[in-house]
Amino acid sequence: MVRFAIKNHLASLPLAILLIVLVLPQEVYAGFGVTPPFVRNTSLTRNSTYEQQILLVRSDPRVPLKATVVVDAPEVADWIEIVEGNEFLLPRGEQKVPMTVRVTVPKDAEFKRYQGAIRVKTGAADDQVDAGAVNISLGAQIDLELNVIDKVIKEFRVRRVALDDLNEGYKLGWLYFPGKANLKMMIENTGNVPVAPSEVIFKIYDSTGSVLYEETKNKGKIKKIEPYLTEEVVASIPVRLPAGNYRVRYTIKNDKDIVHEGELNMNVVPYGTLQTAGFGFFGLSIAHKVSVLLPLFALILLILTFIYSRRERRGYNS
Repeated sequence: MVRFAIKNHLASLPLAILLIVLVLPQEVYAGFGVTPPFVRNTSLTRNSTYEQQILLVRSDPRVPLKATVVVDAPEVADWIEIVEGNEFLLPRGEQKVPMTVRVTVPKDAEFKRYQGAIRVKTGAADDQVDAGAVNISLGAQIDLELNVIDKVIKEFRVRRVALDDLNEGYKLGWLYFPGKANLKMMIENTGNVPVAPSEVIFKIYDSTGSVLYEETKNKGKIKKIEPYLTEEVVASIPVRLPAGNYRVRYTIKNDKDIVHEGELNMNVVPYGTLQTAGFGFFGLSIAHKVSVLLPLFALILLILTFIYSRRERRGYNS
C-alpha cells in the first residue's frame, strides 16, 4: 500500500513542476552589445572631423529601450558628439540600431595619443517604466583610441565605378563639341586631408577590346572628399567617337600613383538621344579654342586701339 502511494506521488511530480514553471513570473534577460566595440583613428590632424558608426545590438527587440551614452575620456570629452544625442530610443522590433560618434579635433590639440571609453546603458523607455516592461538594465563599453599627428596623409580607395550612356559629339560650324562620358566613382578618403582623384584616363577600344580608337582624360577638377568620408564623385571625360558600343580601360590616379584600374562597357548614342548635356566651349580642342579666341582678342585689340586713337586726336585738337 505504501509502495503504491509513493509510486503515484512520483508520477505526479513532472506535472507539478510544469505547473510551477507556467505559473511563476519569469524575467527576460536579453543580451546587448555593440559592434565594433571601439572608436579608433590613429591619423587625425588638427581641425579634422571623424565619424564612425556603432551598431547597438540586442537579442530581444520586443520592447522599446532607452539608450543613455556617457563619454568617459576627460581629455577629449569636448571633442566627442553622439549625433543621435546622449539619450535616444531603441524602437520595438529593431534588433540593430546605429549610433554615430563624431570626433572634432580642435585647432590647438596636442600631437599625442588619447584614450578613454564611451559607455552605453540601456533601460526602460520613459513610457514603459510604470508597465515594468524591462526588468534589468544592460550596458556595453566602446573603447576610445585617438591619435593626433603632425603629418599629411593623402590616400583614398575606389569602392566602385559606373559609366552612364552618353550622346556622341556634334559639329557647329567648324567647331566640334565632344560627347561627355561621366565616370561615377565611390571614393573612400582613407587619409587625413581632403582628397580627390588627380586624373582619370580612358583608353577606348572597339567592343572586343582589341583595337584602340582613342585615349583621353578628364577635364576639370574632381570634387574633393573630406577625411574619413565615403562619397560619390564624377569625372567628366571628352569622347570624340561616333555612336556605337566600345570597351573602356580606365585608370584612376592619385598624383603619380595608380589607385585603381579596370574595364567597362561604354555605349555612345546618336546626338540628341539623351537629355544630358555634353561639353561646351571647355571641351573644344586647343586648336578650336584658339580659332575662337584669337579673332575675339583681335577684335578687342582693334576696339581698344580705335578708342585710344580718338582720345589722342581729342587731346591734340584741344
